[in-house]
Amino acid sequence: MSGRARLIVVLVLFVMGVAIAFALMPARPPVKGGRRVPQRIIALAPSHVELVFALGCGRRMVGVGDHCVHPPKALDLPRCGGTFDPNYEQMLALRPDLLVVQGRAEKADAFCRRYGVPILRLEIEDLESLYAGTRELGQALDVEDAAEQLVAQIQSELDALRRRVAGEPRPTVFLCLGRRAGSLRTLFSAGGPTFLTEMLDIAGGENVFADVATRYPTVSKEDLVARGPDWILEIQAGATLSDAVRRQLAADWASLPSLPAVRNDRIRVLTDDHLLLPGPRLPQIAARFADVLHPAREAPDGQ
Repeated sequence: MSGRARLIVVLVLFVMGVAIAFALMPARPPVKGGRRVPQRIIALAPSHVELVFALGCGRRMVGVGDHCVHPPKALDLPRCGGTFDPNYEQMLALRPDLLVVQGRAEKADAFCRRYGVPILRLEIEDLESLYAGTRELGQALDVEDAAEQLVAQIQSELDALRRRVAGEPRPTVFLCLGRRAGSLRTLFSAGGPTFLTEMLDIAGGENVFADVATRYPTVSKEDLVARGPDWILEIQAGATLSDAVRRQLAADWASLPSLPAVRNDRIRVLTDDHLLLPGPRLPQIAARFADVLHPAREAPDGQ
């Protein structure tokens, strides 16, 4: 090979190397108003993923948590572990310029500081924090108007539901979020400071454990009997249950015959995948509860 040919080969290899190096470099987000707008977002909590998409920024998502269930477009994105067991190697490979986490997330914070990844902490537990988190995320993604519109939409849908059940009797409800299989031991429920209690209230019902300050307490059968709920809503979010399994779950409650819910056959097993997610589909949770508690009520025309 002549000297000229060798020079050409070297130059070609050099150009290719530079191109590959640039391709592997983390993307630099566009600058707007003196700050960089994230274009490669990873969110682990399912509710955060839904919020990003609801704000019209789904195209910027490059990774989601293992438990993501919605929207459909998010299901094809790379999985990056869960809130408590994140896959940091996967995250690094996706070159994020924003990681959205729930609460303090100390390990995720250390990871972000080590690798220079911006982090946004959203603590969403109820309606107030959902509205605040939506606005905070909207500001971070430079879509403040979309955030305000989403908040207004959620508020409007919940107001319509309140009007739908206005004047109806308000039955007491036990929300069963988990229990030992085949028994009524280790009953988990929702306490007062939770979005589930808020949605139940909007749906025209009252949580029998609304006075409990713990968000998700374990309750005893004795305490449940003392409170005597009119309804039992057993939530198995995202589960695929046969009719036989549903009947067995309901039959388990026969061991507490003094409960009004048991005497009057007011036990329902709900499997909708969004029922435990404090995200933009909160109105659908309230509507689901209302459909069970007040099935004869039709929404007014246009609502």
